[in-house]
Amino acid sequence: MNNTEETQSIFVGSKQYLEKSFLEELNYKIWSTKGARFEADKRLTIVSKMSNISLSILSAYLIIAGLISVYNINSDLKFDLINYVVTALSIILLVLSQSENSQNYNLRAKDFHNCSLELSQIYNQLRTFKTLSDDASDYEKKNFTIKLSNEYQTILSKYENHLSIDYDNFKINHREYFKEVSNDNVKKMAQRNFWIRYGWYSLIIVLTPIIIIIICLL
Repeated sequence: MNNTEETQSIFVGSKQYLEKSFLEELNYKIWSTKGARFEADKRLTIVSKMSNISLSILSAYLIIAGLISVYNINSDLKFDLINYVVTALSIILLVLSQSENSQNYNLRAKDFHNCSLELSQIYNQLRTFKTLSDDASDYEKKNFTIKLSNEYQTILSKYENHLSIDYDNFKINHREYFKEVSNDNVKKMAQRNFWIRYGWYSLIIVLTPIIIIIICLL
């Protein structure tokens, strides 16, 4: 067996850090987790804005639909049916509003952002140590690694975990470090991101007036 075969990595892509020292592994974990948490902050911030916008527009739709019967714009319209639909949609709006408010998107986004900032601090410590550690003894390296690992776990325990899509977005935004990310992955992630961030709320904005208009035309 030649040297190339002996040294060939059994891992591929970003998992190759598992074959390096624990300090290198810790470096990767902090760096990638920090980036994924920033992505989670971005995702939840967008979702929060879309949630507020869609529910506000839905409320406006219901007010406008309710005014149709009040002002008797067209005597041929079935006002009883319109009023029923408006009442039904109002109940749905109430349930959606309670559900969306309970998600605390802004608060969770802020927590992810704060987590990223805390991880950035210990990541900077690690990078500084690696830069100046040529003269450090094995004992000093061991103590520093254990200390930083404990700080890393302490920070993670304070916050909820991010979603897998946040880590995937981080890898896509740093494709120069993740060779396993293909163009197909990027396209699939773009579609998935759109649905998670905009899809459901876009349906509310688009489908609600269509339903009201169809009811008016019956």
